[in-house]
Amino acid sequence: MPSLSARRSDAFPIQARPLWDRCSAARSGLSRKTGQRLCDLAVLATSAAFAVPVGELIARSRRSPYVAFARQSAMYIAHVCFGLSFSEVGHSFGRDRTTAAHACRLVEERRDDPAVDAVLASLESACATVRTRLAAPVAAKRVRS
Repeated sequence: MPSLSARRSDAFPIQARPLWDRCSAARSGLSRKTGQRLCDLAVLATSAAFAVPVGELIARSRRSPYVAFARQSAMYIAHVCFGLSFSEVGHSFGRDRTTAAHACRLVEERRDDPAVDAVLASLESACATVRTRLAAPVAAKRVRS
């Protein structure tokens, strides 16, 4: 049996789709899967920068304060560098949007520390490079005749 959302999508043409089908990801042009993948990139980059295993960053519990700050930094990178909303970031990390907003506020406050600022600046630079490369058009292959 198809899900309710699948039946709803089939029943309405694209232009007449109900408002409840128009989530923030649809407004930003990103699918939920794309938002999840961008958060995964932020987690991988943050894991390498903070030397914390990926499993610790995506764990359901808080873990140590160092791991918690690394997770908050990953949320911050996903929001700032990739432009994801707090709702998208929170959903991707298995947390609430208010948790993502709180994480971004905490990371901004800790940027006064030069060491933290240097790590976050390098993460932002790396993620900005990835973002621009993902947005670049793919060159078509030449077919030899």
